[in-house]
Amino acid sequence: MIKNALILLALIAAAGIGYWVATSLYKKKVEEQISSNSTVLLEKIQKVCKLVTVEGQFSELYDETNIRQFTLYLPLPTTWKFSKQAIIKVNGTVLVGYDMEKVSIEVDSANREIRLSNLPKPSILSIDHNTEYKNLEDSFFNSFDIEDYNRLNKNAKAVLAEKAKESGLLEEASQQGNQMIDAIRFMVESAGWSLVVASPTPLVPADSLLQN
Repeated sequence: MIKNALILLALIAAAGIGYWVATSLYKKKVEEQISSNSTVLLEKIQKVCKLVTVEGQFSELYDETNIRQFTLYLPLPTTWKFSKQAIIKVNGTVLVGYDMEKVSIEVDSANREIRLSNLPKPSILSIDHNTEYKNLEDSFFNSFDIEDYNRLNKNAKAVLAEKAKESGLLEEASQQGNQMIDAIRFMVESAGWSLVVASPTPLVPADSLLQN
């Protein structure tokens, strides 16, 4: 009888352990299940003609602090301050060049002349960036929400645009544009034609740029 009882207890214990293991694995499997869904929306397709002449790589730390004040008028006015702070690392690629959509090209076959007009000034064509949140600190009465994250991402992109302007990328793109015009003029004149460029600013010869 004792032997049978021990066998029964062993079977009950084995069944209990098996149930516990199976339950744990099932819970772990359920907890690790991730559901995802994506919807691609195509809003607009348009033809573009942009000439990229300079590319800049940037990495910046963006720090933003927001303070919200609450004042209660007890026997004496009392003000509480609740702050939130975000420190973001921003990595991005800035493309600078020319939007050529409005450029006008006229060909005068009788005078063997090509005229270029409405040449644009160099500008920032695109900014491809990603953000990495290094630190987020908020308080109970001043916490981060979706609008905050959208604003932080927008401000981080604006920081890259400002850094690109300060770095001299636009000036370098202008020099590249001048050299491109000189290269076009050389090819046109080699074919026995002449090139007339109507530009709001005088073009700098490529030779002079190479000497600087």
